[in-house]
Amino acid sequence: MQLFAHRGISDLAPENTMEAFKLALHQQCDGIELDVRLMSGTVVVMHDSTVNRTTNGEGFVNQFTPLTWQHLDAGDGQPPPSLRQVLELVRGVCVVNIELKSAELIHQVANEIKHAVGQLNFEWVQLCVSAFDHRLLAELKMLLPALNIAPLIASCPVSLAFLAHDMGADALHSYTETTDAQLVDDAHARGLLVRVYTVKEAEELLRLKHLGIDAAFVNDVAWARQVLNLSD
Repeated sequence: MQLFAHRGISDLAPENTMEAFKLALHQQCDGIELDVRLMSGTVVVMHDSTVNRTTNGEGFVNQFTPLTWQHLDAGDGQPPPSLRQVLELVRGVCVVNIELKSAELIHQVANEIKHAVGQLNFEWVQLCVSAFDHRLLAELKMLLPALNIAPLIASCPVSLAFLAHDMGADALHSYTETTDAQLVDDAHARGLLVRVYTVKEAEELLRLKHLGIDAAFVNDVAWARQVLNLSD
């Protein structure tokens, strides 16, 4: 089972910061998951629509300018990073899963992905884009046919795997509480990877391992690896 660092190692460092991502690489994660929004034409790493919860500032992300953004402190003494900064840090060492949080950044994200493949040593399989709004994924897939996409789903449709397969996805990202053997087996039969978010308890991680999922999003990769190793 692969382990993806959810917003970096967000149990030990402020979420979605360079510190959290550097720690993820230090823990030799299989992948890094992050969230992106648009700030004055720049793709920045931020989960919420405002900076209130995760920085020392206030306001909506899309109301900032590059100058005012630089005054923010995301908890590690630095402003929230841009997607470009994180991709330059990783440089193809592991998978980067980019979760789209808004519709207006499709073309900017596509440009960042093309730059990563062309200039930063990434293979196409090392980049994956996910979103709860599946229309965004379909649009991005049309722009970048080689890109891996993965629909995020918090509920449990009648056939989640069929939905993901039908839209040309390479994986599906399911909520831990709605992931069961039927879902995993159906997805694998359709050639889809199953990655589950966000796993915080050892018992749940071992349950998912038994189901045969392909990856888990966790807040501490070292902790998760220890749990898995002790179960062998």
